[in-house]
Amino acid sequence: MSSDSLVRPGLTTPFTGSLPEIKLRLRKKVPKLTANDVRRARIPYYEAIASELYEAGYVHAAFLLLHLIEYEDGYVGRTSYAAVESRRLRNDEQLLNYLGDALAAAEGWKTRQQYEREVAELLAIARHFGPDPEKRWLVGQFFRIALDRCAECSPRERVRAQSMVRYYYGKFLIDQRQHLEAMKLLEQADGDLEHACPGVRDGWSTLEEDDEPLSIAINTLLFVSNRSLAEEMANSPTWMVEQYVRDAHKAALKTRKASIMAQSYQAYGEFLCAKGCLEESLEMYRNALQQAELDGELPDLAVSVALAQAKSYHLLGQTVKREVMLARVDRMTKPTENSLSRGHYLLTAATLQQQDAKEDPLKMTALLQRLQQAASVFEQFRQRDKSLEARCLEGLLRAEPLFTEYATLVPAAISTSDVALYRVIDQVGF
Repeated sequence: MSSDSLVRPGLTTPFTGSLPEIKLRLRKKVPKLTANDVRRARIPYYEAIASELYEAGYVHAAFLLLHLIEYEDGYVGRTSYAAVESRRLRNDEQLLNYLGDALAAAEGWKTRQQYEREVAELLAIARHFGPDPEKRWLVGQFFRIALDRCAECSPRERVRAQSMVRYYYGKFLIDQRQHLEAMKLLEQADGDLEHACPGVRDGWSTLEEDDEPLSIAINTLLFVSNRSLAEEMANSPTWMVEQYVRDAHKAALKTRKASIMAQSYQAYGEFLCAKGCLEESLEMYRNALQQAELDGELPDLAVSVALAQAKSYHLLGQTVKREVMLARVDRMTKPTENSLSRGHYLLTAATLQQQDAKEDPLKMTALLQRLQQAASVFEQFRQRDKSLEARCLEGLLRAEPLFTEYATLVPAAISTSDVALYRVIDQVGF
């Protein structure tokens, strides 16, 4: 059976047939499905559910069930373990009992031409199986079916139904790390909502308990998908990455959420900084810090943005502004607490101030102590890469003056004798 035949099963394809044909198709599967007695026990159950659906007039639902059986036959591996097959049978009973009722309800709404409720029922099926990693294929099928069935909804309800399905389908695809496909779906949903009547559109919300406005929820996921694509395409041409960064920022601004906008401003600032647009990156960082402080519950993000801002000042040679920003972060991170943000501050400050500290032994001593403290904090939080970075910088700064002395003395020692050379090495400490 080709995968194409599974793309639009059941409710989207009209079938004509009869109960004997269903039973014939089922029984043709028996030789393939009889690996052992336990597996054989599933056939009567399949047949019973399919027959009930067909005899109740739900022809399309019955044929969708046949497609599911075909899928299992082609893709679910057989085992010789009775316990495994028995568990599968129990799971199938739960699955088919639910599907039998849900598909009957969906087709019932279709028969009564209440297409919005039919779509809602199909969407509920997809969401029901969404958390189960073993049902991903099934979830995708029902999202596609629900999208197809939106075509028969009334014009006003069609926009709402399609946007709702695309939102949850996009959310599902993001969980599967299929960010490009999710982004395309969500852009369609956002575009449709923009053309809808504002008074009506503003009253539409998601199916979650918080009743988040649908347009805001869609743009939140659009931000996530575009930001992820920008990260995945980091090694691609700059113009391509910038497009995803811009689209993510555009979506973030539409959410009107301080936390999302702060993250977006920071990401955009980091992109501009890497591109060499330092003044523009500073403007983004200022906006990010403002939004993070406005939210009030993002202290770590505020610290991260402030440190990024200090780095930009450093690259611009604006030492005074850099020190002001570092002092601000010092106050934000509470020196008495060993937080991860404190560790990032200590490492960043030491990295930016190392050149100035080389001219003052007291400053260098304090800087080396901060690097030791940073390494200790990172080790506490199991940030081994950052801990190693702090240790390496400390080692390089300690060795630098000795290396200069070593480089000065070695040529003269080499020209005299091996004993003199070893004496220099012992003196310097290498």
